Amino acid sequence: MPEARGGLHRRIALETPEHVRLEYQLADLGSRAAALALDLAIIVTTILLLVLVLRFTGALGGAGAGFGTAVLYIVLFFATWGYFLFFEAVWDGRTPGKRALGLRVLHDGGEPLSFQGSVLRNLIRFVDLQPGVTGMAGAATILFNRRAQRLGDIVAGTIVVRDTGGGEMFGDEVEVSGRPTLSPEQFELLAGYMARREGLEPGVRARVASSVWGALRESVGGDLAESEADPDARLAHVHGAEAPRHAAGRGGASLQAAAMARERREAWEAYTALVEKGRARGLGALTEEEVRAFGRLYRGVTADLARARTYGASPAMMEAVERWAGSGHNLLYRAKGRAAVPLGRWVAREFPRAVRRHRWPVLLAALLLFGPMLASYGAVRDVPARARAIMPPGMLARAENTARGDPDAAYLEVGGAEMPALSSMVMTNNVGVTFTAFAGGLLAGVGTVLILVFNGVLLGAAFGLYANNEVLGVILAFVFPHGVMELTAICLAGGAGLGLGSALLVPGRRTRREALRERGRAFLSLLGGAVLLLLIAGLVEGFYSPSGLPAVAKFAFGGATAVLLAVYFGFAGRGVRAAPVP
Repeated sequence: MPEARGGLHRRIALETPEHVRLEYQLADLGSRAAALALDLAIIVTTILLLVLVLRFTGALGGAGAGFGTAVLYIVLFFATWGYFLFFEAVWDGRTPGKRALGLRVLHDGGEPLSFQGSVLRNLIRFVDLQPGVTGMAGAATILFNRRAQRLGDIVAGTIVVRDTGGGEMFGDEVEVSGRPTLSPEQFELLAGYMARREGLEPGVRARVASSVWGALRESVGGDLAESEADPDARLAHVHGAEAPRHAAGRGGASLQAAAMARERREAWEAYTALVEKGRARGLGALTEEEVRAFGRLYRGVTADLARARTYGASPAMMEAVERWAGSGHNLLYRAKGRAAVPLGRWVAREFPRAVRRHRWPVLLAALLLFGPMLASYGAVRDVPARARAIMPPGMLARAENTARGDPDAAYLEVGGAEMPALSSMVMTNNVGVTFTAFAGGLLAGVGTVLILVFNGVLLGAAFGLYANNEVLGVILAFVFPHGVMELTAICLAGGAGLGLGSALLVPGRRTRREALRERGRAFLSLLGGAVLLLLIAGLVEGFYSPSGLPAVAKFAFGGATAVLLAVYFGFAGRGVRAAPVP
């Protein structure tokens, strides 16, 4: 089990399947906020550059406006929901900001971040940023959680650790000559600084290094090379020379570690080369012989880590061996964890099975959507003035100006050049709503309920408004082709959010933390299916629904969609042995 230790710089110990203990320093709030600020700067700069390019090329005006606007909608959606998810999933738990600050996301069992974990922690980011976009919820959770986890980390089962890469495994061989230059008290001061230096912010680190160097400068004398320009580098140089001398004075335990380093130097060189190659191109890029060598060398390095602890190796050597052992562990288990359900099999079997397995939360979500919709429709039909308190002015004007008695009348006048923009706007907006509905489940389901009820009230009021103006057939003809898929997707996402919320209300025999993690993963398949349906519905709404086809063709298309979905969810994947749930 992982164990987090308190203190200014919290650390966590994780045990690998090989029964090797790896220790990581947890990233603090300041370093995570700095990485987030850097990522946000990259996002904003990219969007501004894209807008300038689109304006310069004329893609935001004239004949190409529809295409340029569509691209802009998609990029804005990716910036909001996809940037962190994408980079953490494909870049081994790091975004550009995290990489620059030396941070990495891992699962709290020590495994590399999975795609599923990246999706969960980044969808819940919406809740962590509340209230508004202040980020207070996430910041407070990081400060008071012993593993420095925000809400998204708790659901995904992840932690953020300091990981600056491999570093030097061996360096120069340790030569012990002469007696220690520093007194035991002075060396303890120096060793304490070296143990904490990686966790200090640059400005604080420079001030502390200057203070420590001032206390040791007279004792060190003129033994340093003139090239050591700053106090931190000078202290690192002194520590490298003094550590084996003081270890020898304590009985020579660290001398055994130095001897081990000299003995294992060649093997460590081969191991680090294989790890770097695997990091750059994946473990699959290694030859069969290299894979066998990597496995053998990895086992050797994990054994060396245990020996280094036993020998009382210097902090620098311990950190390097531990970091490279962790790098090999991440590479090995990242490769093992990539066996996912193929997309075709998931669509054909796993997704419809998930809908049937979780039918009760989905049906409850449908009740929360369609119940308020019917109530709102009835309220607006009874008192038409209520529509003006609910619907935006544009919708009111459209209903009043639509020709009566003609179900083939256009609900929206959309030209061919504008269809890509409409389609991308609808897709990104609706997918964002479903993500929010799922994340809102973390608020004990309250956020999900509010989103379902709010959308139901708006839909019912819109239908009531058009019915009062005797043009209900026009809006139904527009909505019916894509509406069946959209409403189904909202119910699926709502069911996923309610399922997540149930972990807080009725966790069963598990702790709430365990229930959140389990149900978050279990209901993720519903959310994935909702996104797939919304992508298809967005294409239909952008290109088919506003077309000039007669209303009967649009009703027939929507009816066929409803029948196909009913058959798909009712029968797909039956009679075939289910795959084990991860």
